[in-house]
Amino acid sequence: MDSKVEWIEWKVTAIRPETADCKTYVLKPVDGLPVPYQAGQFLTLLLQHEGHELRRSYSISSTPEVDTSFSLTIKRVVNGEVSRWLLQNLQVGDTLRSLPPAGRFTLDSQADTDLFLVAAGSGITPIYSLIKAALYQQPQRRIVLFYSNTSRSSTIFKDELDALTQQFPERLTIEYLYSNPPADERARRLNNTLFEKLLARHLDPTRNQPAFYLCGPEDFMRLVRIVLLFLGFPAESIRKENFVIPPQTPAIPEGFGLASQVEIEYRNQRYTLEVPAGTYLLTAALKSGISLPYSCRGGRCSTCVAQCLEGRVKMTINDVLTERELAQGEILTCTALAETSRILIKVG
Repeated sequence: MDSKVEWIEWKVTAIRPETADCKTYVLKPVDGLPVPYQAGQFLTLLLQHEGHELRRSYSISSTPEVDTSFSLTIKRVVNGEVSRWLLQNLQVGDTLRSLPPAGRFTLDSQADTDLFLVAAGSGITPIYSLIKAALYQQPQRRIVLFYSNTSRSSTIFKDELDALTQQFPERLTIEYLYSNPPADERARRLNNTLFEKLLARHLDPTRNQPAFYLCGPEDFMRLVRIVLLFLGFPAESIRKENFVIPPQTPAIPEGFGLASQVEIEYRNQRYTLEVPAGTYLLTAALKSGISLPYSCRGGRCSTCVAQCLEGRVKMTINDVLTERELAQGEILTCTALAETSRILIKVG
């Protein structure tokens, strides 16, 4: 499949219940062409609701070159009208449209570093994909998963994860943390003290600097990140994925963003826009009829990532790009404001 394709049409070929409020949907591209993706990425669905397009991103739970099919796992979330509708109505044989797979929550190439994965609830979905990729494709890696849930019955992929620990006992270790466990078990809710103890138990000082991947509610990930930074782990070793993203554009601080002439290279075409002061680049492009890719519109998912080739921008929110990626000129168009009178960006 052409990596520049604008959208993909899928057919639902199978549905697997995972828990009482979570299902996995096996998808097949209608045109039959392969869809390239990486473990840990997500798919942004393009849905119609009352005459308006809604965009919602869901993590891919399958792993390329490990699983033979492509799958999304969707859990009902509080006040999540779209996830509730999908879980109640989506059937085998139905079709869906999406943007191509996207996301930066992927494995690095340093395959000799230990992986510490921290997940809560449906945050396990991209983590599960990463685990399979590391186990089957990076045999030097040791993997430790800290996985928080309310109870065993609400634990997504519990049987599959246990099977992997049996298959790879020397490489995969899992600590399940239940806030409402069976009567014969002690409740364990992740806090800074418990997290430090778990790290001390599983860190191997003879190994290289570990890599950390976090996915769960924002407060959960913030706690984990603060502890890691306090213990001296570099920020570059910590990656996180926001699995519940409010689809809203952040307010623009007064006085931010110059008027600018912006050139956009996208899908082998070049567009020129006059962007007013205080206007996000993505907003200006969409108003001009340029269908740039986007999902969250809040600087948290990386669907709208672009390369700034000339000029400078300032992002009001960046919860995705690392310092290294920023130094390479990568930006998020959804929260990028012009800082120079002329800008050239390349999308895709």
